[in-house]
Amino acid sequence: MTMKILITGATGFIGSYLVKALIDDGHICRCLVRKTSNIGNLKSLDNVEIKYGDITDKSSLKGIVEGIDIVYHLAAIGHVSAASFKTYRIYYTNNVIGTKNLVEECLRERNIKRFVYFSSTAAMGLLKMPIVDETVKCRPRTPHQKSKYDCEQLLLKYWKEAHFPVIILRPCMVYGPIGKGEFFKIIKWAKRGMLPKIGKGKNLTPIVHVNDVVQAALLAMHKGRLGEAYIIADRKSYEFDEIRNIIVRALNIRRPYPYVPVVIAKKIATLLEMIAKFYGGMPIVNHFNIESTITDRVFSIDKAQRELGYEPKVKLEDGIKQTIEWLRENGYI
Repeated sequence: MTMKILITGATGFIGSYLVKALIDDGHICRCLVRKTSNIGNLKSLDNVEIKYGDITDKSSLKGIVEGIDIVYHLAAIGHVSAASFKTYRIYYTNNVIGTKNLVEECLRERNIKRFVYFSSTAAMGLLKMPIVDETVKCRPRTPHQKSKYDCEQLLLKYWKEAHFPVIILRPCMVYGPIGKGEFFKIIKWAKRGMLPKIGKGKNLTPIVHVNDVVQAALLAMHKGRLGEAYIIADRKSYEFDEIRNIIVRALNIRRPYPYVPVVIAKKIATLLEMIAKFYGGMPIVNHFNIESTITDRVFSIDKAQRELGYEPKVKLEDGIKQTIEWLRENGYI
């Protein structure tokens, strides 16, 4: 059955893949974009309607969901490890208030069948336990984590009080061609020989290919329970050394990657934070990065498998090789 679908964040990494997948699946897409957005990837697609607006400008959203069946809300901003209160206020305005504006426009129209919100496992905080699932109490700390968590709480409030049909997806770190987020930084650091082994643990790292995230998004159009959150990750977390070794093989390089004790890594992070603060910039590494690296993070996808029918399909080595080939072909590495 053909659906008419609104996508915010359609020009972003995951959004670009999602729009194409929805079109290939026979649906009609309305993409909400800012006037400053690069819409080249959307113009080449059939059955795509471009609407200019900004989720932080409530007046620009008027009529945006008219005739729409499903909403995928991906638009957001945020540096995952930024830590200042000033930064949080910016995130709150764009992520939380922007989401509130969009939901209220949806409620005004009253025709939305499902509202799929792209949150993140970041909303749960950095939880130090063997396996994390959706029953675990969230403990967000950084501005990025808090803004994602606050968005979830806002949407669940609308679900409880107004029966707003929301489903929340929580992807972990997403990678794949055209992505230039956290995983792109890891690849760049690996190429420069700046990706040491920190601490003596396994440093288990959750990661998921963008195609698998999009698979979950399409399933959430019809499956899953309203008012619920679903973790989207690979079947297991990988030792950081394994991820780095796959990257190095795909890059076809040799680099020394020394062991760095945690205490030394934290001192380096302190120095970099001081330098960044003095110059008014962002440190390339901070204490959150170190803590995140040395903490084993393992997420259960049992709920997504059981209720959405989600099954990760992209093998890590294939996905990383594909990503690096695209980055190289397009001159990013």
